[in-house]
Amino acid sequence: MTNYSLFSSAGEVALEDRLHKAFADWLAYRRSTSTRRRSLNEESTEVYREMWNAFVAFCTTRELDLHELTPAELEAFIASRGIVLSGGATRPVTSGIDLTPRYARRFLTLIDWVSTFQAKMDGVAANHAARAVMEKPQYKYANAADKDPLPEFLTEAQSKRLIEYVTRRPSKEEDGKPEKWNVIRNRTAVALMLGAGLTPGDVRNLKTDGVRVAGGKKTGLPWKLSLPGNGNFPARETPLASWAGGQLAFWLKMREEQGIAGDFVFPSRKSGGQWSDTRCYETTREVLEHAGLDNVEGGVFKLRHTFALRQLARGRSEKEVAQWLGLLDINGMARYRRVLSSPAEVV
Repeated sequence: MTNYSLFSSAGEVALEDRLHKAFADWLAYRRSTSTRRRSLNEESTEVYREMWNAFVAFCTTRELDLHELTPAELEAFIASRGIVLSGGATRPVTSGIDLTPRYARRFLTLIDWVSTFQAKMDGVAANHAARAVMEKPQYKYANAADKDPLPEFLTEAQSKRLIEYVTRRPSKEEDGKPEKWNVIRNRTAVALMLGAGLTPGDVRNLKTDGVRVAGGKKTGLPWKLSLPGNGNFPARETPLASWAGGQLAFWLKMREEQGIAGDFVFPSRKSGGQWSDTRCYETTREVLEHAGLDNVEGGVFKLRHTFALRQLARGRSEKEVAQWLGLLDINGMARYRRVLSSPAEVV
């Protein structure tokens, strides 16, 4: 029998390596026993790997081993991925992930699977902290269909209003001075969220060399973005709506003229530092408010959902749109499918 123990005669392995090995060993075991239970396909494997990597980062920071996990620590982890509100609703945090109770339950299930497996391999009692958290109502019934809310999205009228606002060229402010560079930065960031399906995290991490101009239909106009891996999302490419490409071109020209340093497309300061989670999220929400979209419930993620729905309504395949959004699990497209099959107005 294969020895999956994390300990050897050479001594104890470092915590981070130990946690990664626990997942690798569990995965190998699942694959070797696929005839007795449903096997993991490639997409599910990659989703679980991304999830586990996020969990390892959390445990390493807090110096937590699998046998040391407590329900409180696991709930802190879930809170770090997204804030679960009363009644099963969720509000995304500035890390950029829209975490539903169903997805939280999936996280907890994976943690329970791996920790239980590792305990068995080490010959110790299993830690059932994850199971204890899953017994809470917001997670226990998370797989019920009515617990997976439809995504918030902009109506056609709201989209047009926002596009007109974010692509408006600078005008003189009340003091007679032109609008500040960061005002245009903020509007362009929102343009890319609606026109390319970006998350706040994507916006913060986008580099100038990730803007694709060559090969597009219009000379000199950005038409595609190449995004680096970002926490829960893999590296990917996504198309850019022509109106958003025009706004991005305008911003990049202003960025160059004002001598803004660094290689982030949307820096926090002219010196080129990276935009912070909090400021990016807050300022882009302010753009929605200034555009006259009084109801900003659902936040900037409304823009990403609107992009996805628009692409699907135009005949793009779920697999293609999922790749543009950075979704490793195509099952994440189910919510959009429910919207498109309903009488709701979709842009």
